[in-house]
Amino acid sequence: MSVVSRFLIMTIVWTITVNGDALTPLEEKIKVNPPMDIKFTPGRLGEYIVSWSGNCNCTYDNVYYMILSSYLDKENDKSTESFVQSHEQNVNMEIHRGLLVQVKLYQDDEKEISSNWTERIFHPSRDAFTSIDNLTCVFYGNTYMNCTWNIAESASPDAEYFLSYRNVNADDVKNCTHYQSDGQRNVACYGHKYEEDLLNEVNICVSELSNRTKLPYCRNIYPASYQKLYPPINIVINKSTDEVKWELLEMDVPDFCYTYQINITNWSDQVHEVLEVKSAKYVISRDHGKRYSVKVRAIVNENCYQSSLWSEWSKPLNIEPEIKNLPLSTIIAVVMVNFSLMVLVPIFICTKFNLWSKACQPIPDPKEKFKGLFEECDGDFQKWINKNSLLVTKPEECMPVTVKEV
Repeated sequence: MSVVSRFLIMTIVWTITVNGDALTPLEEKIKVNPPMDIKFTPGRLGEYIVSWSGNCNCTYDNVYYMILSSYLDKENDKSTESFVQSHEQNVNMEIHRGLLVQVKLYQDDEKEISSNWTERIFHPSRDAFTSIDNLTCVFYGNTYMNCTWNIAESASPDAEYFLSYRNVNADDVKNCTHYQSDGQRNVACYGHKYEEDLLNEVNICVSELSNRTKLPYCRNIYPASYQKLYPPINIVINKSTDEVKWELLEMDVPDFCYTYQINITNWSDQVHEVLEVKSAKYVISRDHGKRYSVKVRAIVNENCYQSSLWSEWSKPLNIEPEIKNLPLSTIIAVVMVNFSLMVLVPIFICTKFNLWSKACQPIPDPKEKFKGLFEECDGDFQKWINKNSLLVTKPEECMPVTVKEV
Protein backbone atom coordinates (compact mmCIF):
# COMPACT_ATOMS: atom_id res chain seq x y z
CA MET A 1 0.00 0.00 0.00
CA SER A 2 1.35 3.35 -1.00
CA VAL A 3 2.11 6.07 1.46
CA VAL A 4 -0.66 8.19 0.00
CA SER A 5 -3.30 5.47 0.49
CA ARG A 6 -2.24 4.91 4.07
CA PHE A 7 -2.44 8.63 4.72
CA LEU A 8 -5.99 8.84 3.36
CA ILE A 9 -7.19 5.91 5.47
CA MET A 10 -5.67 7.37 8.62
CA THR A 11 -7.26 10.72 7.85
CA ILE A 12 -10.73 9.15 7.52
CA VAL A 13 -10.33 7.17 10.75
CA TRP A 14 -9.08 10.22 12.60
CA THR A 15 -11.97 12.32 11.33
CA ILE A 16 -14.56 9.78 12.44
CA THR A 17 -12.88 9.24 15.79
CA VAL A 18 -12.15 12.84 16.71
CA ASN A 19 -14.99 14.78 15.15
CA GLY A 20 -17.74 12.11 15.28
CA ASP A 21 -19.48 13.85 12.42
CA ALA A 22 -19.94 10.87 10.17
CA LEU A 23 -23.39 9.33 10.17
CA THR A 24 -24.18 5.67 10.45
CA PRO A 25 -26.53 4.16 7.84
CA LEU A 26 -29.43 4.27 10.36
CA GLU A 27 -28.81 7.92 11.22
CA GLU A 28 -28.65 8.78 7.56
CA LYS A 29 -31.92 6.96 6.98
CA ILE A 30 -33.58 8.95 9.81
CA LYS A 31 -32.31 12.23 8.44
CA VAL A 32 -33.61 11.69 4.93
CA ASN A 33 -37.00 10.13 5.83
CA PRO A 34 -39.30 12.73 7.41
CA PRO A 35 -42.99 11.77 7.71
CA MET A 36 -45.20 12.75 4.79
CA ASP A 37 -48.87 13.25 3.92
CA ILE A 38 -50.43 13.76 7.40
CA LYS A 39 -54.16 12.95 7.46
CA PHE A 40 -57.03 13.26 9.96
CA THR A 41 -59.73 10.61 10.16
CA PRO A 42 -62.66 10.56 12.64
CA GLY A 43 -62.38 7.67 15.09
CA ARG A 44 -64.41 6.92 18.19
CA LEU A 45 -66.61 9.60 19.81
CA GLY A 46 -64.56 12.77 20.24
CA GLU A 47 -61.45 11.15 18.80
CA TYR A 48 -59.45 11.67 15.60
CA ILE A 49 -56.77 9.41 14.08
CA VAL A 50 -53.67 11.23 12.83
CA SER A 51 -51.81 9.16 10.25
CA TRP A 52 -48.84 9.71 7.95
CA SER A 53 -46.59 7.86 5.53
CA GLY A 54 -42.86 7.23 5.73
CA ASN A 55 -40.10 4.92 4.49
CA CYS A 56 -38.90 3.93 7.96
CA ASN A 57 -40.56 0.86 9.44
CA CYS A 58 -39.25 1.80 12.91
CA THR A 59 -38.42 -1.72 13.99
CA TYR A 60 -35.44 -0.52 15.99
CA ASP A 61 -35.92 -0.19 19.74
CA ASN A 62 -34.81 3.42 19.99
CA VAL A 63 -36.40 4.85 16.83
CA TYR A 64 -39.83 6.49 17.13
CA TYR A 65 -42.15 8.93 15.50
CA MET A 66 -42.56 11.97 17.74
CA ILE A 67 -45.97 13.70 17.57
CA LEU A 68 -46.79 17.16 18.97
CA SER A 69 -50.40 18.44 18.97
CA SER A 70 -51.49 21.92 20.05
CA TYR A 71 -54.52 24.23 19.69
CA LEU A 72 -54.53 27.13 17.29
CA ASP A 73 -56.55 29.48 19.53
CA LYS A 74 -54.14 29.13 22.51
CA GLU A 75 -57.08 29.63 24.88
CA ASN A 76 -56.68 27.33 27.91
CA ASP A 77 -53.75 25.98 25.96
CA LYS A 78 -53.23 22.26 25.86
CA SER A 79 -50.52 20.40 23.98
CA THR A 80 -49.73 16.71 23.83
CA GLU A 81 -46.49 14.88 23.10
CA SER A 82 -46.30 11.21 22.26
CA PHE A 83 -43.92 8.67 20.75
CA VAL A 84 -45.07 5.76 18.59
CA GLN A 85 -43.46 3.15 16.41
CA SER A 86 -46.43 3.00 14.07
CA HIS A 87 -47.68 5.41 11.41
CA GLU A 88 -50.70 6.71 13.31
CA GLN A 89 -51.77 8.14 16.64
CA ASN A 90 -55.17 8.69 18.28
CA VAL A 91 -55.79 12.31 19.32
CA ASN A 92 -58.43 13.24 21.92
CA MET A 93 -58.68 17.00 21.64
CA GLU A 94 -61.30 19.67 20.92
CA ILE A 95 -60.96 19.77 17.15
CA HIS A 96 -63.38 22.71 16.68
CA ARG A 97 -60.65 24.96 18.17
CA GLY A 98 -58.28 24.09 15.35
CA LEU A 99 -55.29 21.78 15.67
CA LEU A 100 -51.63 21.96 14.68
CA VAL A 101 -49.94 18.56 14.39
CA GLN A 102 -46.19 18.11 13.97
CA VAL A 103 -44.48 14.75 13.30
CA LYS A 104 -40.83 13.81 12.92
CA LEU A 105 -38.71 10.66 12.96
CA TYR A 106 -36.60 10.52 16.08
CA GLN A 107 -33.76 8.36 17.44
CA ASP A 108 -33.78 8.32 21.22
CA ASP A 109 -30.10 8.04 22.16
CA GLU A 110 -27.29 10.31 23.24
CA LYS A 111 -27.07 11.96 19.82
CA GLU A 112 -30.87 12.42 19.49
CA ILE A 113 -30.81 12.26 15.72
CA SER A 114 -34.08 13.31 14.09
CA SER A 115 -35.60 14.26 10.77
CA ASN A 116 -37.20 17.60 10.01
CA TRP A 117 -40.71 18.33 11.31
CA THR A 118 -43.68 17.72 9.05
CA GLU A 119 -46.70 19.89 9.93
CA ARG A 120 -50.42 19.85 9.20
CA ILE A 121 -53.16 22.23 10.35
CA PHE A 122 -56.63 20.78 10.83
CA HIS A 123 -59.25 23.52 11.23
CA PRO A 124 -62.68 22.74 9.74
CA SER A 125 -65.14 25.60 9.40
CA ARG A 126 -67.54 26.25 12.26
CA ASP A 127 -70.44 25.12 10.07
CA ALA A 128 -68.94 21.63 9.94
CA PHE A 129 -69.79 21.09 13.63
CA THR A 130 -73.03 20.84 15.57
CA SER A 131 -74.42 24.38 15.88
CA ILE A 132 -73.92 24.92 19.62
CA ASP A 133 -71.39 26.82 21.75
CA ASN A 134 -70.20 27.01 25.34
CA LEU A 135 -70.62 23.36 26.33
CA THR A 136 -70.02 23.37 30.10
CA CYS A 137 -70.27 20.50 32.59
CA VAL A 138 -70.28 20.34 36.40
CA PHE A 139 -69.77 17.11 38.35
CA TYR A 140 -71.21 16.58 41.83
CA GLY A 141 -69.08 13.89 43.45
CA ASN A 142 -69.57 10.46 41.92
CA THR A 143 -73.31 11.02 41.81
CA TYR A 144 -74.49 13.13 38.88
CA MET A 145 -73.50 15.73 36.31
CA ASN A 146 -75.11 18.81 34.78
CA CYS A 147 -74.11 19.94 31.27
CA THR A 148 -75.44 23.03 29.49
CA TRP A 149 -74.89 24.55 26.06
CA ASN A 150 -75.96 27.53 23.99
CA ILE A 151 -77.62 27.08 20.62
CA ALA A 152 -75.99 29.15 17.89
CA GLU A 153 -78.02 31.72 15.99
CA SER A 154 -77.31 29.85 12.77
CA ALA A 155 -78.93 26.67 14.11
CA SER A 156 -81.90 25.19 12.30
CA PRO A 157 -85.19 25.74 14.19
CA ASP A 158 -85.97 22.03 14.04
CA ALA A 159 -82.50 20.84 15.13
CA GLU A 160 -82.48 18.12 17.78
CA TYR A 161 -79.55 17.80 20.18
CA PHE A 162 -78.38 14.92 22.34
CA LEU A 163 -75.34 14.45 24.58
CA SER A 164 -72.99 11.46 24.74
CA TYR A 165 -69.69 10.79 26.46
CA ARG A 166 -66.88 8.27 26.35
CA ASN A 167 -63.88 7.54 28.52
CA VAL A 168 -60.88 8.12 26.24
CA ASN A 169 -59.54 4.66 27.14
CA ALA A 170 -62.83 2.87 26.49
CA ASP A 171 -64.93 2.05 23.46
CA ASP A 172 -68.41 2.16 24.98
CA VAL A 173 -70.42 5.36 24.60
CA LYS A 174 -72.98 6.46 27.19
CA ASN A 175 -75.91 8.79 26.55
CA CYS A 176 -77.61 11.40 28.69
CA THR A 177 -80.84 10.18 30.26
CA HIS A 178 -82.38 13.47 31.51
CA TYR A 179 -82.68 16.62 29.40
CA GLN A 180 -83.96 20.16 29.89
CA SER A 181 -85.39 22.05 26.95
CA ASP A 182 -86.25 25.62 26.07
CA GLY A 183 -89.70 24.43 25.10
CA GLN A 184 -88.59 23.17 21.73
CA ARG A 185 -84.95 21.98 21.80
CA ASN A 186 -82.69 20.36 24.39
CA VAL A 187 -80.38 22.91 26.04
CA ALA A 188 -79.05 20.87 28.99
CA CYS A 189 -78.33 17.39 30.27
CA TYR A 190 -79.49 17.78 33.84
CA GLY A 191 -79.23 15.38 36.77
CA HIS A 192 -77.67 12.57 34.75
CA LYS A 193 -76.15 9.85 36.93
CA TYR A 194 -72.38 9.81 36.38
CA GLU A 195 -70.60 6.72 37.69
CA GLU A 196 -67.16 7.03 36.05
CA ASP A 197 -63.95 7.81 37.91
CA LEU A 198 -63.55 11.59 38.00
CA LEU A 199 -59.82 11.24 37.36
CA ASN A 200 -60.33 9.53 34.00
CA GLU A 201 -60.16 11.76 30.92
CA VAL A 202 -63.46 11.87 29.06
CA ASN A 203 -64.85 13.18 25.74
CA ILE A 204 -68.26 14.83 26.16
CA CYS A 205 -70.01 15.59 22.87
CA VAL A 206 -73.27 17.13 21.69
CA SER A 207 -74.50 15.83 18.33
CA GLU A 208 -77.24 17.01 16.02
CA LEU A 209 -79.73 14.20 15.56
CA SER A 210 -81.37 15.80 12.55
CA ASN A 211 -78.08 16.29 10.67
CA ARG A 212 -75.66 13.38 10.97
CA THR A 213 -73.26 14.92 8.45
CA LYS A 214 -72.13 17.49 11.02
CA LEU A 215 -69.25 16.67 13.34
CA PRO A 216 -70.13 16.49 17.06
CA TYR A 217 -69.16 19.48 19.21
CA CYS A 218 -66.91 17.97 21.92
CA ARG A 219 -65.09 18.89 25.10
CA ASN A 220 -62.10 16.85 26.24
CA ILE A 221 -61.84 17.21 30.03
CA TYR A 222 -60.90 15.64 33.32
CA PRO A 223 -64.15 15.66 35.36
CA ALA A 224 -62.18 16.18 38.59
CA SER A 225 -61.27 19.67 37.34
CA TYR A 226 -64.99 20.53 37.26
CA GLN A 227 -66.07 18.82 40.47
CA LYS A 228 -68.31 20.93 42.70
CA LEU A 229 -68.50 19.81 46.33
CA TYR A 230 -71.68 19.93 48.36
CA PRO A 231 -71.78 22.84 50.85
CA PRO A 232 -70.27 22.16 54.30
CA ILE A 233 -72.74 21.08 57.01
CA ASN A 234 -72.99 20.89 60.82
CA ILE A 235 -71.31 24.24 61.50
CA VAL A 236 -70.91 24.79 65.26
CA ILE A 237 -68.97 27.16 67.52
CA ASN A 238 -67.39 26.56 70.90
CA LYS A 239 -68.32 29.84 72.61
CA SER A 240 -65.64 29.45 75.27
CA THR A 241 -62.81 29.18 72.70
CA ASP A 242 -64.51 30.77 69.64
CA GLU A 243 -63.46 27.77 67.51
CA VAL A 244 -65.78 27.11 64.56
CA LYS A 245 -65.96 23.57 63.14
CA TRP A 246 -67.76 22.07 60.13
CA GLU A 247 -68.03 18.88 58.06
CA LEU A 248 -68.25 17.89 54.40
CA LEU A 249 -71.01 15.63 53.15
CA GLU A 250 -68.55 13.59 51.06
CA MET A 251 -64.97 12.96 52.14
CA ASP A 252 -63.64 10.68 49.39
CA VAL A 253 -60.13 12.14 49.47
CA PRO A 254 -57.79 12.93 52.42
CA ASP A 255 -58.34 16.05 54.53
CA PHE A 256 -55.32 17.86 53.10
CA CYS A 257 -56.97 17.82 49.65
CA TYR A 258 -59.58 20.40 50.70
CA THR A 259 -59.32 24.16 51.00
CA TYR A 260 -62.02 26.24 52.67
CA GLN A 261 -63.16 29.83 52.71
CA ILE A 262 -64.85 31.13 55.85
CA ASN A 263 -67.03 34.24 55.61
CA ILE A 264 -67.29 36.11 58.94
CA THR A 265 -69.81 38.97 59.16
CA ASN A 266 -69.99 41.40 62.07
CA TRP A 267 -73.57 42.61 61.72
CA SER A 268 -73.24 45.13 64.55
CA ASP A 269 -70.52 47.05 62.66
CA GLN A 270 -71.44 45.86 59.11
CA VAL A 271 -67.94 44.38 58.57
CA HIS A 272 -67.38 41.36 56.26
CA GLU A 273 -64.23 39.23 56.15
CA VAL A 274 -63.40 36.21 53.95
CA LEU A 275 -60.44 34.02 54.96
CA GLU A 276 -58.89 30.94 53.33
CA VAL A 277 -58.11 28.03 55.65
CA LYS A 278 -56.65 24.56 55.16
CA SER A 279 -58.57 22.61 57.81
CA ALA A 280 -62.21 22.12 58.80
CA LYS A 281 -61.92 24.37 61.85
CA TYR A 282 -60.95 27.95 62.61
CA VAL A 283 -60.77 30.18 65.70
CA ILE A 284 -62.53 33.45 64.92
CA SER A 285 -61.81 36.78 66.57
CA ARG A 286 -64.99 38.45 67.82
CA ASP A 287 -66.51 40.85 70.34
CA HIS A 288 -68.83 38.75 72.48
CA GLY A 289 -71.20 41.67 72.86
CA LYS A 290 -71.90 41.88 69.12
CA ARG A 291 -73.90 39.82 66.63
CA TYR A 292 -72.08 37.68 64.03
CA SER A 293 -72.78 35.12 61.30
CA VAL A 294 -70.40 32.55 59.82
CA LYS A 295 -70.67 30.53 56.59
CA VAL A 296 -68.20 28.25 54.80
CA ARG A 297 -67.52 26.86 51.30
CA ALA A 298 -65.00 24.26 50.02
CA ILE A 299 -62.92 23.23 47.00
CA VAL A 300 -60.53 20.40 46.13
CA ASN A 301 -57.03 21.93 46.05
CA GLU A 302 -53.80 21.30 44.14
CA ASN A 303 -52.56 18.74 46.69
CA CYS A 304 -54.78 16.19 44.96
CA TYR A 305 -56.53 17.19 41.76
CA GLN A 306 -57.20 20.87 41.25
CA SER A 307 -60.87 21.73 40.85
CA SER A 308 -61.88 25.08 39.40
CA LEU A 309 -65.26 25.25 41.16
CA TRP A 310 -66.07 26.26 44.75
CA SER A 311 -69.06 24.71 46.48
CA GLU A 312 -72.03 26.88 47.33
CA TRP A 313 -71.89 28.70 50.68
CA SER A 314 -73.21 26.77 53.65
CA LYS A 315 -76.21 27.91 55.64
CA PRO A 316 -75.07 30.72 57.97
CA LEU A 317 -74.38 30.04 61.63
CA ASN A 318 -75.80 33.02 63.60
CA ILE A 319 -73.94 33.98 66.77
CA GLU A 320 -75.98 36.23 69.06
CA PRO A 321 -74.38 38.70 71.50
CA GLU A 322 -73.83 37.33 74.99
CA ILE A 323 -75.51 38.90 78.08
CA LYS A 324 -72.94 39.36 80.82
CA ASN A 325 -73.79 38.38 84.44
CA LEU A 326 -73.83 41.57 86.53
CA PRO A 327 -72.56 41.59 90.16
CA LEU A 328 -75.12 41.80 92.98
CA SER A 329 -74.02 45.32 93.97
CA THR A 330 -74.73 46.57 90.43
CA ILE A 331 -78.17 44.93 90.40
CA ILE A 332 -79.07 46.54 93.78
CA ALA A 333 -77.89 49.94 92.53
CA VAL A 334 -80.00 49.64 89.38
CA VAL A 335 -83.08 48.67 91.43
CA MET A 336 -82.59 51.63 93.77
CA VAL A 337 -82.24 54.09 90.92
CA ASN A 338 -85.41 52.76 89.26
CA PHE A 339 -87.29 52.90 92.58
CA SER A 340 -86.22 56.50 93.09
CA LEU A 341 -87.30 57.51 89.62
CA MET A 342 -90.65 55.74 89.77
CA VAL A 343 -91.71 56.41 93.43
CA LEU A 344 -89.67 58.96 95.38
CA VAL A 345 -89.43 61.62 92.70
CA PRO A 346 -93.24 61.78 92.08
CA ILE A 347 -93.85 62.00 95.87
CA PHE A 348 -91.38 64.87 96.20
CA ILE A 349 -92.97 66.80 93.31
CA CYS A 350 -96.53 66.38 94.63
CA THR A 351 -95.47 67.52 98.12
CA LYS A 352 -93.48 70.54 96.91
CA PHE A 353 -96.20 71.90 94.65
CA ASN A 354 -99.18 70.96 96.92
CA LEU A 355 -100.63 68.63 94.32
CA TRP A 356 -102.03 66.16 96.84
CA SER A 357 -105.13 68.28 97.66
CA LYS A 358 -105.83 68.82 93.98
CA ALA A 359 -105.22 65.28 93.03
CA CYS A 360 -107.14 63.85 96.01
CA GLN A 361 -110.48 65.82 96.07
CA PRO A 362 -113.24 64.08 98.22
CA ILE A 363 -116.13 62.45 96.40
CA PRO A 364 -119.49 64.28 97.12
CA ASP A 365 -121.96 62.34 99.39
CA PRO A 366 -125.58 62.44 98.04
CA LYS A 367 -126.95 61.93 101.61
CA GLU A 368 -126.09 65.53 102.41
CA LYS A 369 -128.14 66.89 99.53
CA PHE A 370 -131.04 64.41 99.57
CA LYS A 371 -131.64 63.62 103.25
CA GLY A 372 -135.30 62.56 102.78
CA LEU A 373 -134.29 60.07 100.13
CA PHE A 374 -132.03 58.17 102.49
CA GLU A 375 -133.46 58.94 105.93
CA GLU A 376 -137.18 58.51 105.20
CA CYS A 377 -137.23 56.32 102.05
CA ASP A 378 -134.08 54.22 102.54
CA GLY A 379 -132.77 55.30 99.15
CA ASP A 380 -135.91 54.23 97.27
CA PHE A 381 -136.01 56.90 94.63
CA GLN A 382 -139.51 56.01 93.31
CA LYS A 383 -140.97 56.15 96.83
CA TRP A 384 -139.29 59.45 97.44
CA ILE A 385 -140.71 60.91 94.20
CA ASN A 386 -144.25 59.80 94.98
CA LYS A 387 -144.07 61.31 98.45
CA ASN A 388 -142.86 64.60 97.18
CA SER A 389 -145.10 64.95 94.15
CA LEU A 390 -145.49 68.40 92.79
CA LEU A 391 -148.64 70.35 93.88
CA VAL A 392 -150.89 71.46 91.05
CA THR A 393 -152.59 74.81 91.78
CA LYS A 394 -156.20 75.40 90.81
CA PRO A 395 -156.39 77.45 87.69
CA GLU A 396 -158.08 80.84 87.95
CA GLU A 397 -161.62 81.12 86.64
CA CYS A 398 -162.14 82.96 83.42
CA MET A 399 -164.23 86.15 83.82
CA PRO A 400 -166.29 87.21 80.84
CA VAL A 401 -165.49 90.69 79.54
CA THR A 402 -167.87 92.84 77.50
CA VAL A 403 -166.36 95.06 74.92
CA LYS A 404 -168.42 97.91 73.64
CA GLU A 405 -168.17 98.99 70.13
CA VAL A 406 -167.46 102.63 69.63
